[in-house]
Amino acid sequence: MFDLLKKYIENRIQLVKLELISVLSNLAVGLISSFLLLVIGMFILMMFSFSLSFWLASMFDSYALGFATVGGIYILALVIYMVFVKKIVDTKVKDEIVKAAFAAADELIEKDL
Repeated sequence: MFDLLKKYIENRIQLVKLELISVLSNLAVGLISSFLLLVIGMFILMMFSFSLSFWLASMFDSYALGFATVGGIYILALVIYMVFVKKIVDTKVKDEIVKAAFAAADELIEKDL
């Protein structure tokens, strides 16, 4: 009887470890995918920024003014984000994290039943 109980506990611990590995691997894949999308997006944004800067520089006949104008656009975008959008984005991200955590917990509970 004791050996069966001991084996059950060992199997249960192994199952929890495997489920944890599954959840962590899904999280890692999501993070890596998001990071790669971010890097690609940054390169695209950088190329368009250079293009806009050089185009504005040709319009203003000044490289400094063209690049400064694009920098000013980014500063304006940052200020607008910080003042108006940051709280909304923070709340939505937190809500999505909590939903994902509860969904993962529910999935684990359903597997156990």
